[in-house]
Amino acid sequence: MCCPDSDGVVPARIKKAYFTAVNGGVSNQKGILMKRLLSVFLLLPCLQGCSPEDAPAADAPAPKTQYRVFIEQSHPPFIMHGGDQASGFEYEILEAIGKKEGFSLHYTPYLWAELFDALQQGKADIISAGITVTDARKSKMLFANPHFETESVLLVHKNSNIKSFNDIIGKKIAAKKGTVQEQIVQQYQKGYGQVVDIPTTWMSVSRTMTAQTDGAVGDFGVMQYYTKQYGSQYGLELIRDPKAVKEQLAFAVKLGNSELQGKLNSGLAKIKADGSYERIYQKWFGETHK
Repeated sequence: MCCPDSDGVVPARIKKAYFTAVNGGVSNQKGILMKRLLSVFLLLPCLQGCSPEDAPAADAPAPKTQYRVFIEQSHPPFIMHGGDQASGFEYEILEAIGKKEGFSLHYTPYLWAELFDALQQGKADIISAGITVTDARKSKMLFANPHFETESVLLVHKNSNIKSFNDIIGKKIAAKKGTVQEQIVQQYQKGYGQVVDIPTTWMSVSRTMTAQTDGAVGDFGVMQYYTKQYGSQYGLELIRDPKAVKEQLAFAVKLGNSELQGKLNSGLAKIKADGSYERIYQKWFGETHK
């Protein structure tokens, strides 16, 4: 509290001197000087005696909004989770977007088959797993602008008699359940052959590596990653389809959450403009983004 003395009371002797000067108890010239000096004397303690708590408190910074991101446990190089830490291309893209838009993220690994339900039930704010944008999915969730363009490819042994997608008729082909790749295998086989539904892309690759399946169909980015890791050891190669439709990968948010969708779109545009996206892309894919 501001006060003339520690008790908040002007001393009596000062009051007496001041009122004497005011009421003409001293000569006019001296009285004017006395009044000025006494006024300063009375005000100085008030100016000096204000404690910090008397000053208006500065507004505390608002805490950052934190969004819950549910991710597939292992979908390299897009998203991975080991120990308590997420990593991968999509992880770094999300983190860069968060910095631009002023929000933080908490990552929880989840099964691929349950990611979409978790989003619809409100358990997650964002899902990340190299998710392909499709019309069917658009009716159930909102997608941010695509951050990666890809296509489906076929992984086989180099000595395989499968040389194109047309050759998978009558073959045992692995694909992750509930994906675009599963549908592509069905379209090419036309009922002649076996689609082996697998819960993860890695399991579909390992089945082919150990000759439990004749091949595996998956996203190009993921299959290229595994081919670089294990191709020479197991004699694996990729077959691309010249008629393949380009697929767009994007982060998904709950239907109706256009605010979060807008933040993701805004942040993605910013990191593309300042070169951050390109640096992350080259780190994970070793080539320039086209």
